[in-house]
Amino acid sequence: MYDQVKQRLEAGETIAVTTIVSTFGSTPREIGAKMVVTASGDIMGTIGGGCGEAEVRREAIQAIRTRKPALVKVELLDDIESNSPAVCGGVLDAFIDPWNLADGKCGELAGPLAEISVRGESAVLATLLGAEGIEGVAPGDKCLIRNGSLLAGNIAHPQLLQGVLKEAAARLELEQSRRVAVELGESRGRADLFFDVITATRRAIIVGAGHLAIPLVRFAKILGFHVTVLDDRVVYANRERFPEADAVLAGDMAETLGNMEITPQTYIVLITRGHQYDEPCLRKVLDSPAKYIGMIGSRRRIKACFLRFRDEEGVPEALLKRVHAPIGLDIGSESPEEIALAIAAEMVKVRRGGGARSLSD
Repeated sequence: MYDQVKQRLEAGETIAVTTIVSTFGSTPREIGAKMVVTASGDIMGTIGGGCGEAEVRREAIQAIRTRKPALVKVELLDDIESNSPAVCGGVLDAFIDPWNLADGKCGELAGPLAEISVRGESAVLATLLGAEGIEGVAPGDKCLIRNGSLLAGNIAHPQLLQGVLKEAAARLELEQSRRVAVELGESRGRADLFFDVITATRRAIIVGAGHLAIPLVRFAKILGFHVTVLDDRVVYANRERFPEADAVLAGDMAETLGNMEITPQTYIVLITRGHQYDEPCLRKVLDSPAKYIGMIGSRRRIKACFLRFRDEEGVPEALLKRVHAPIGLDIGSESPEEIALAIAAEMVKVRRGGGARSLSD
């Protein structure tokens, strides 16, 4: 979205970036959901549709005219018999932030945000919603943090900036956008900020191109993953078989996997045609920073594999506990499509911190 924001600003437009910063009860979209509104009322993105979105759209057009940000509370509490989309029963707060190139605090952020978005990098955009007892700050002030350092922005208050950097690191580690009150301590003031976490591109490496891999690639793409399929058989690892994958690699699976970049945003799925292939691949990634490592197989075969790793090779128990094996959530799956669904759901569980029972639990 930020590349589109940059284009609009460079065309001389003033737009309003609206973001859900907090929710209570049931709402159609989550915290961090965005909608960009133009002066003519056109929108990009959605914060849920219906009457609530229409209300925010009206306020956004007004904010563009006044060039003043606004925090709008939307109550989705219409009567259940009204057939209105606004019957979720919850309440959301949306921050409406007018952006234009003439405003330095937004103009200098548009370029870096667009670059981060295109490159699939991670960052945190902290926006001030309000403050008490802190001089020299105003709603709409913001700063962009990448790799733990200030990249751009206009929040210059030393104590506040220190608190923002600390909280941004915590938010990024949790991959969780949140509205947070930052206390400066000793009655030096309090700031209400929204930390918008821009996560790096999540990558799924599917090792094994058999029948199970076909629906798993589709599920992973739907969930927004950059998907790589790897197999040592060209007849399986090809574009005709996996047209939706971002990359299809043919070669020695363990060697190729060992040469790939693995980051905390990498999810690795080992579904080769046997443990004689799974185990060499697992050795390559056990101590990697991968977010998720899953390996298919029966409980008996996995137990034997782990015993060999621990007793014969001295692999620490803590590393073995990282592996989700048997792989997937316990949904009673049998067909390749059902097993793929269970694996994809477990990947979501790991990302979001859900409580569903995994087969490896």
